[in-house]
Amino acid sequence: MKSTRLLWLLALVPAAVLPLAVTRPAEAQDTARAQANHANWPLAERFSADALRSAVYSTSLTPRWIAGTDSLWYSWKDAKGTRFELLVPKTRTRRPLFDHVRFAADLSALAHKPYEANALPMTALRFERDGRTFSFVLDSIKYVYDLDGANLSSKGKLTRDQIAEERTAATGGAPTFRSFAPDSTVFVFAREHNLYVVELKARLDTVSQVDTVQITTDGVKDYSFGARDTAEDRLRQDSADNIRSRDPRVRASVVWSPDSRAFAITRNDSRAVADLYLVDVLAAPRPRLVSYKYAMPGEEKVPQQELYLYRRGEKQLTPVSVDRWRDQRLLNLHFPTGADRLRLVRRDRLQRNLELIEIDLATRQITPLLSESTEFGYLETQPVQYLKAGGDFVWWSERSGWGHLYLYGHDGKLKQALTAGPWRVDALVDVDTMKRAVFFAGVGREAGENVYYRHLYRIAADGAGLTLLDSGNATHNTSLSPSKRFALDNYSRIDLPSRAVIRDARGGVWMDLETSDMSALEKLGWKPPEGFLVKAADGITDIYGVMWRPNDFDPARKYPIIAHVYPGPQTETVTHTFSPNAVNYRLAQLGFIVIQIGNRGGSPQRSNAYHSYGYYNLRDYGLADKKAGIEQLAARYPWIDLERVGIYGHSGGGFMTAAALLLPPYNEFFKVGVSSSGNHDNNVYNQNWSEQHHGLREVPVTRKDSAQDRTTRDSTGAAQQRAETRFEIKVPANHELAANLKGRLLLVHGDMDNNVHPAGTIRLANALIKANKRFDFFLMPGKPHAYGDMQEYFTRMMFEYFAEHLLHDYYRNGAEIR
Repeated sequence: MKSTRLLWLLALVPAAVLPLAVTRPAEAQDTARAQANHANWPLAERFSADALRSAVYSTSLTPRWIAGTDSLWYSWKDAKGTRFELLVPKTRTRRPLFDHVRFAADLSALAHKPYEANALPMTALRFERDGRTFSFVLDSIKYVYDLDGANLSSKGKLTRDQIAEERTAATGGAPTFRSFAPDSTVFVFAREHNLYVVELKARLDTVSQVDTVQITTDGVKDYSFGARDTAEDRLRQDSADNIRSRDPRVRASVVWSPDSRAFAITRNDSRAVADLYLVDVLAAPRPRLVSYKYAMPGEEKVPQQELYLYRRGEKQLTPVSVDRWRDQRLLNLHFPTGADRLRLVRRDRLQRNLELIEIDLATRQITPLLSESTEFGYLETQPVQYLKAGGDFVWWSERSGWGHLYLYGHDGKLKQALTAGPWRVDALVDVDTMKRAVFFAGVGREAGENVYYRHLYRIAADGAGLTLLDSGNATHNTSLSPSKRFALDNYSRIDLPSRAVIRDARGGVWMDLETSDMSALEKLGWKPPEGFLVKAADGITDIYGVMWRPNDFDPARKYPIIAHVYPGPQTETVTHTFSPNAVNYRLAQLGFIVIQIGNRGGSPQRSNAYHSYGYYNLRDYGLADKKAGIEQLAARYPWIDLERVGIYGHSGGGFMTAAALLLPPYNEFFKVGVSSSGNHDNNVYNQNWSEQHHGLREVPVTRKDSAQDRTTRDSTGAAQQRAETRFEIKVPANHELAANLKGRLLLVHGDMDNNVHPAGTIRLANALIKANKRFDFFLMPGKPHAYGDMQEYFTRMMFEYFAEHLLHDYYRNGAEIR
């Protein structure tokens, strides 16, 4: 960054000794532009994170269904405070979950600490199976509330692990380390990398543990069924003593058969995978080396996945061989009926071929039920849903170029397509086995709407009666009740505050619940952003985006434009929901037009052709659409200054930001970039992600067998040629373009980033130095991929960088310098 000290020193030099400056026309234009575009720091600070934190209330309602019924509770915050509500859709009844004033008084007395009725501190409640009592944890103390008696009681202090279990259960996760069978008579857990089975015996109203069997003994680090000491613990800097003090038992990822007679489980073998290293320079008293297994694209030694079966009564696991492809992955394990047959999806390392198979567990015979393959892009899959046990199943596929649903017989024979057309089934949500109905979330189907708006649909298993269940021009996050008679619909747009309603089985609004309170935002002067639609660089494909203008916008002025980017391919950073606390709003107040804009190769929520546009070109594919879109906006709005274009992004967005200033012709177009935690070299990034999104090739390798290998010689004794393969991948990297850098580039990375290793950013910095290019670099000490308590520091630094280089304005340590 430009030093301000020189500016102050120059201010002290008498004008007579300063050289006479010759003002060229272009410089005069720049000067005039700068004088008209000082950064409006006070306006930006009005919408700081702290200011918005107190002005933004609830923007989404999370339904907590009670004890498997259609009744639910929720909490909601508005200007009057936070309230807890009980809702019974069947009778259209809504009332407070408890008397808030009395509850606050009782809690204050028990906790010996005062609490306000409109600011109760609970964030998660755990209802018991009877639906009449709930518990919560506050300051390590467990409290229980009885709804019938309106009585609150304290159950004493919990351990760290008990607290974690309570909170996990309260938010809908697995409550304990115990993986119970469906009949609740047996559970499994992992300890120190091995598996244990615990059989229970019911005695009237009590349950006692009768037998604990260790069923594996070969589990070790990196070849584990589960253990407490993980790489995540070490990266969180948990001490060894702290880890040892926690319960060593952890939940094992087993899949039980519906009759509770058996379970299946997979185990990854990463022992041969190479280590990656970070140095924790902040560790006391000495910096410490942190190592973890990390496979990179194209490497020969990657994690290997194994399948095991356990039948109750046995003393050990049994391995099950399902090998077909080298380095394959196993997905969607499930028992379709009892414990005799197991089904799963196996997918090759290329991720371009997969099979749904059935294994007869008695004979180990494997029957392929269906297969998918593609020559370009990768295959996604979603969990299989059965219309009844042993009956037809629903399969999701992009075989038509769009994600759609297909009905198969139990034997794997295709019956019919359930959905079709130029829109996407985004998720297979559920099935109604009694009514043979399928529920799914879809995007892009409703005419006149943004194609990314999500809706819930229902269709009969014969493909008839497709029904929209949450109509309205907005994006909907709709949750089915347990009986599927009702649904809770949260919907919003960037310019429509969040609303929550209960809908009936036909999709009609059954009950209006909540609308986000805008009162504090309106007092601040908050204004919604606006959506826009442009064409991709091909002049055909629609690209969606969002624009933020400063509150003091003047159409007579010229504004720099900044693009907040993420290229995909697994998502696009384009906001479609109501998001009033976006950083982009605050950035715009400095005097910028700030946009988010998509690109081909970004979101998977479009066609498969759109999504796979960047396959085999993971560096360069998205920039043409960004540039074309910004140029169209400038042609549409004369107040956008194409001579001052900025760009920023995090992770993949950081990668794209640097590429924008390095790759011709985009390095002439983008003038300033802030790149944080970018994966600038995807050849040293995550093996699965890079291979999936860039594309991996499997090529033949032929070698002559050695003379000692007699098993590969023919009947005459002549040596045979054995065909082998190897995997190849080379992702274009940013450091290869270092000599092309133009404009101002700020690189930022956390030195403890175990997701996107700092190596990519440091390699880029090294190449830029060798190319004699000037750039700015900042290290976030002790930070992983996200910056945590340093995020606000980074945000301020980014704002100052754009103000300095796009507005010629400086603001350092609370002092404005111009």
